[in-house]
Amino acid sequence: MKRTSSKTNGFIALISILIVSSVLLVTTLSLAERGIAHRFFLLKHEQKSMSEQLAEACIHIARIKAYNDSGYTISVPESFPIGEETCSIHRVTQAGNETTVEANAQVGHTITNLRVVLNHTQGDFISWEEVPRF
Repeated sequence: MKRTSSKTNGFIALISILIVSSVLLVTTLSLAERGIAHRFFLLKHEQKSMSEQLAEACIHIARIKAYNDSGYTISVPESFPIGEETCSIHRVTQAGNETTVEANAQVGHTITNLRVVLNHTQGDFISWEEVPRF
């Protein structure tokens, strides 16, 4: 009987080692996947922040041009290099003292489209919104 018992004990130990090893492997893989997913989230967040700042830069360029030239309008997009990136002013229209500016920027796969209405005689912003498309 002792021999049967030692064979059973060896089998139980082997199965226990396999179960513990598989649990540790699954835990390690899930933590690694979580870390990778978090890094991609941070990258997307950084790209969104950069695209927002670039689009804002184009808004300010258009704001200065509209303030200096009360008849400033464009219907064909203009691109402006800022550092290694580029922003674009898509459209500038005027109605009375109000100028509507549509600008966008893309960093990676992240795009920011801004539509801003400003008073070009004073340079004040009336409204500022991010839109899905122009």
